[in-house]
Amino acid sequence: MVTRPILGLAALFLLAGGLLLHWFLVLSGGVNSSPENQFYFLEASTNGIPNARNPSRWTFWSICGVDGNSHNANCGSVVPALPFDPPRNFFTRQNVPDSFIGTHQYYYLSRFMFAFYLISFFFANMALFTGILALFSRLGGYLSALTTFVALFFQVLGAALMT
Repeated sequence: MVTRPILGLAALFLLAGGLLLHWFLVLSGGVNSSPENQFYFLEASTNGIPNARNPSRWTFWSICGVDGNSHNANCGSVVPALPFDPPRNFFTRQNVPDSFIGTHQYYYLSRFMFAFYLISFFFANMALFTGILALFSRLGGYLSALTTFVALFFQVLGAALMT
């Protein structure tokens, strides 16, 4: 029965690593320091679109430009649930691809993605703390499994909406 504690510690280690990457993702665009200024969802060439940085990077909290070191720079204001909607983001329809004009599909997908990532982030943090409790009790193991599966469910939904 020596393998149970080793597997439990390995699971906690993997959960902590995934949670660290989730922290970097959630802090992207809201914190302008390394390594958070290297994470973004999408980089697009916005050449010819007025009021847009070229290229533009959509992060979790804002739209950023790129500096000489390939880091996020000149980020706009921090906006919760920043929509992926170029006509709304840049306040113009000039030179914006036609698939973004007249639709709110990407707007709603990105807003729900934001909410699902935050829900997943909360439950992943709870899973880490209950995972430590799981090393000492069976009830902690059940709570840890429940919070881990809830976090996984919302993480999968958020990733599906983002893509």
